[in-house]
Amino acid sequence: MNRRPEEARMPKRRLVAVLMGAAALLIVIVVLAGRGKIEPGLLSPPVSRVPNAPVDIVRLETVPSARDAIGTIQSRIEVDAASRVSATVKEVTVHAGDPVKVGQVLVRLDDSDLKAAVARANGQLAAARANLERASKDERRFSALLKRGSVTAHEFDAVQANYRASRGDVESARAQVAAAEASLRYAIVRSPVAGVVAERMVEPGDMALPGKPLVRVYDSHALRVELRVPEELTRNISLGMPLTVNVQAAGRTISTKVNEIVPAADPASRTFLVRAPMPSDVGLRPGMFASASFDVGREKILTVARSAIETVGQLETVRVLERGAVRVRQITTGRAYGARVEVLSGLQQGDKVLLKDGEKMAADRSSHG
Repeated sequence: MNRRPEEARMPKRRLVAVLMGAAALLIVIVVLAGRGKIEPGLLSPPVSRVPNAPVDIVRLETVPSARDAIGTIQSRIEVDAASRVSATVKEVTVHAGDPVKVGQVLVRLDDSDLKAAVARANGQLAAARANLERASKDERRFSALLKRGSVTAHEFDAVQANYRASRGDVESARAQVAAAEASLRYAIVRSPVAGVVAERMVEPGDMALPGKPLVRVYDSHALRVELRVPEELTRNISLGMPLTVNVQAAGRTISTKVNEIVPAADPASRTFLVRAPMPSDVGLRPGMFASASFDVGREKILTVARSAIETVGQLETVRVLERGAVRVRQITTGRAYGARVEVLSGLQQGDKVLLKDGEKMAADRSSHG
């Protein structure tokens, strides 16, 4: 008996819930309809009132045909100052980014062992010279004895052979001294070129070995861009061809010309290496990312006025005038050419589009009229 009133109220609750849901759905539909939502690839519902705005005609234009490539800024002259001897690094006098001159000291190595080697070589040279002096005296004495018949020719030949061997020992000892002194000079590593330190590869206490790079130096006045170009594009590229290079990190766009095309392709990427000189006074540094555009001819493309395009996030739309009505159409654009933009999809040649700036000017004129 007590549950009947509640059971009677249940249908009313359901009815209220259904009505509220229907009302909410109606509001959503009205809002969406008012916004004129555009589905990709479809035209919007036509607008009966045509705004008082200038019209642009989508047209076919002949423009330069450009192709893009990416690459890196490099120095044409980049060298590694390497060790020529085995020794412990005692001091590194430069850091990355430091300017250096030709012959400037970059690294000092521990030269105690090298100095000891020079001393040993000089000792061996002194001993060899002493032996040579004795052999020389013997050779002169036996020569006089041979003339008097006091010694045989065989005995004289033996003394003379010892003299020649002693002379050879002196020459060998001199060479050893020269080599030891050269090794001692190599304990100071100098810059082979004028430029900028690109990388410091060792620290004090590290072991330097013959051929091991210690400091990398690049010539900041010999910069170039190295581009990886797809193999199908290389047939359109030639020496002297102009190209535009954009280095975003330096905030610069630079015009230059191709001066080198490496004839062998990279087998992994199927790309060819193309090089072009770059200026040295615009803040460029080796290793910076670069993108380049090659003008490889001319092509025909569809274009529309830039001021006709409205952008919301990643969505680009234009208002198309069609049979006396305005439709909002989604488009895809490509390169910009001054006041006009390439149309990749969404429009056809001859389509009429409204200019958004023009509509604003028309509205301003009417408000002041």
